[in-house]
Amino acid sequence: MRDPVCGMEVLVEQAEQARLYDDHAGTRHFFCAESCQRAFLMEPERFLAQQQPQAPTGHCELCRKTIHQGESTAPLTIRGSTYQFCCPTCASVFLSQSGERPALAPMPGVQQPANLVERLSRCGLLPWLEQAVRQNASDLFLAVADRPTLKVYGSFKPLNNAPLTADRLSCIIEALLPEAKRTQFLEGREVDVGIGIEGLSRFRVNVFREQDGQAIAFRPLPHRIPTLAELGLPPIFEQLSRCPRGLILVTGPAGSGKSTTLAALIDAINQRDERHIITIEDPIEYVIPNKRSLIHQRELDAHTRSFADGLRSALREHPDIIMVGELRDRESIALAITAAETGHLVLGTLHSGTTIQAITRILDVFEAEIQGQIRIQLTQSLQAIVAQRLLKRRDGTGMVAATEVLLATLAVRNVIRRNALHELRGYIELGVHEGMHALESSITLLVTQGIVGEEALREAASNLAGPIEPDEEPPKRSRVSRWLASSKKSL
Repeated sequence: MRDPVCGMEVLVEQAEQARLYDDHAGTRHFFCAESCQRAFLMEPERFLAQQQPQAPTGHCELCRKTIHQGESTAPLTIRGSTYQFCCPTCASVFLSQSGERPALAPMPGVQQPANLVERLSRCGLLPWLEQAVRQNASDLFLAVADRPTLKVYGSFKPLNNAPLTADRLSCIIEALLPEAKRTQFLEGREVDVGIGIEGLSRFRVNVFREQDGQAIAFRPLPHRIPTLAELGLPPIFEQLSRCPRGLILVTGPAGSGKSTTLAALIDAINQRDERHIITIEDPIEYVIPNKRSLIHQRELDAHTRSFADGLRSALREHPDIIMVGELRDRESIALAITAAETGHLVLGTLHSGTTIQAITRILDVFEAEIQGQIRIQLTQSLQAIVAQRLLKRRDGTGMVAATEVLLATLAVRNVIRRNALHELRGYIELGVHEGMHALESSITLLVTQGIVGEEALREAASNLAGPIEPDEEPPKRSRVSRWLASSKKSL
């Protein structure tokens, strides 16, 4: 039995138990979720009319599949000729063979719903997004030949649905992407987009291609920005939000909560100070309403071409604070350092494991002959580097952040200037009274408090040990091994 709204297969027994059905015109219709049931009850005739067989309108230009009314993806106009395709994949392959840039033509005779919620409901995506939020999933993955899969506290949980077909995923992408992003995707590019569903959540979305076809990754983002205290971050983060100028970096692997930490810092400033704040993101994740501050949020492609262009433009827009979603390349890093030197507070993220690795990564993007100058600029602008990673709570109720904090004290600035980065670990361990602490200490504290299990110690030890060079003999007892042994004794 198929859902008349989204077309998904529905198990009748489960739908009856959940009362997801409606009797209309002498026929009982079953639904996969409450959202589809509500949509059907509002306009049953429209959804039932869609189930009627449609007359063929043509053939796919690439695979020659017969296309019925309402089944075609948006036609493409190339050099005055219009071509029809059964799915975006066929359109993309055709474009790559022709070497042309397309102009999207309107779909003849097809009424496209303007409301995002209605589009997502019709293609069957909305129920999966609702389940992702309901189960506190960090991610939802859709791919051809796979079942929709949630990632909940680090574990994968496939949903009780049939594997997705290429046509079904094409329908979802068609409903999900605005026209400009859809054009980019048809040209063979992966795209990022942010969507918000009132009463549910915001989502960061990446649409891409892999060996089996198209795929989508969703990351739910709550409408309400959590506070620094709710995130369990140490008091030094509140002090960092009061810095008037300089460079503050939040680092960590993908999915470690860097964007959430930055949003919490911005919101703390927003509630307390009157500042002009410009954010440059890809895409906009948390929507931050004006409170005491004036906030302008800009998104790549929609509002600026790149992080570097956005940063360069921001310097002429009189901000007090600039937040950069990711420092990706040499130009954006150089502009961020320059902005911090000129009296702005710059917040940004990097992909690195520890605070020391963040400094190394910044220096390594520049040529050797100018790294000395960059070190001098860092010593003049750097305020703090925070590294974090998310660990699963012992009771299975969520994730908690373990952090490492490096503050740019006079001693730390001198170490960076001399390029003696190997000495920084000692300054972090000795700077506890100033608010610094190592990642190992943060994890040990979480273990002793019973928040995370001992396996977090072993995982951190393997991540911090690092690879052994081919000509290097393994040390008899590394610093990480000593720390792991002492932590176990303290437990």
